[in-house]
Amino acid sequence: MVRVLVVDDDRGAAATLAAHLRREGHEVMTAADEGEALDAVRRARFDLVVAELAPEGSAPFSLLRRLREQVPMPAEVVERASFAAIVGRSRCMQDLLDLVRRVAGTDSTVLITGETGTGKELVARALHSASPRRDRVFCALNSAAFPETLLESELFGHRRGAFTGASQNRRGLLESAHGGTVLLDEVAEMPLAMQAKLLRFLQTGEIRPVGGETGRVVDVRLVTATNKDLEREVRAGRFREDLFYRLAVIPIHVPPLRERAEDVPALALHFLRRFAAKLGKDVGAIDPAALDLLVAHRWPGNVRELENTIERGVALCEAARLEPHDLPDRLHASERAVAENESLHSLQLLERRHILSTLERVGWSRKRAAEVLQISTTTLWRRLKVFGIEAVVVKPPPSSRDAISSAP
Repeated sequence: MVRVLVVDDDRGAAATLAAHLRREGHEVMTAADEGEALDAVRRARFDLVVAELAPEGSAPFSLLRRLREQVPMPAEVVERASFAAIVGRSRCMQDLLDLVRRVAGTDSTVLITGETGTGKELVARALHSASPRRDRVFCALNSAAFPETLLESELFGHRRGAFTGASQNRRGLLESAHGGTVLLDEVAEMPLAMQAKLLRFLQTGEIRPVGGETGRVVDVRLVTATNKDLEREVRAGRFREDLFYRLAVIPIHVPPLRERAEDVPALALHFLRRFAAKLGKDVGAIDPAALDLLVAHRWPGNVRELENTIERGVALCEAARLEPHDLPDRLHASERAVAENESLHSLQLLERRHILSTLERVGWSRKRAAEVLQISTTTLWRRLKVFGIEAVVVKPPPSSRDAISSAP
């Protein structure tokens, strides 16, 4: 449960939002203006304040500034909110969050690895929120989203006239995030020349804008993320070894969803509630059969795929709970494939037993066994190899029925 203060001069709108939040199990109070809101926070403690958005300088922004001055957000509240975004009760995820908490207080560089869609940015945000830098900016940049020249400008800034289109001086991300945390995602895609410049920044803490002659030291904690094996990239000559060791002082691996299937129900319910609220749907549960489909799926796209699947399901759902037919065909195909595989395995086991029984009955003669089974000796030979049984002409001891001699 979260204690929420809703501030809106439209009392009807405030009441509607409050009613929805209460249905979700939260404790809610409303206020019509800044005075009422400040009185409320003096009397009670709130985890979240929701104020109507309006232009800078108007009442909501004034209120939020005064709230931060008079009732600064506890560090623990920020951390709780960020860690709550990472849903997972599995042992591997609890170990991951414990590691994040333990390293958050340091300034060491962190390399977050994991497949696409596992939630690497959420881990980086949780790391920032638990650190002494939590009150400063957190910035994320996708290293693969820019060509080399623009990536350098994005990170280090540029001076007017440094290149075509540079009509004025511009601060880079590292300077703008002074005192905070910067996440460089898909760092494996960074060109080698840029890797050298990033390495220099890590060694000196100094940034030099494109076209600039002097540099400036900035205080930034660098976190990087990748879905590639950086050690393999180093061996292939695509990533600098010295930079790799600078970035991977503290490695954190985010496991794929298929390795923590026990987290799927909690994640699915988390997304269900979010999208039901977003789409205005009265969907509050997941049918057990639908949940079985979700748990059985391999999730190659990881948490992101699950999130998109639940959003689609909620959008299509016409009942009070998510049903199997609300889920995409690929989940049903996965279920069919598992069932077919289990059925095939059972049939192969029966066939193996039948062949062994026939061989034993005819004195381990391949020719006679083939006649009884009404197949050719070549086909029998192939089936024996498939089942791990070598060709035999000599009857083995009765106790070694499944480990038949391979004497020619």
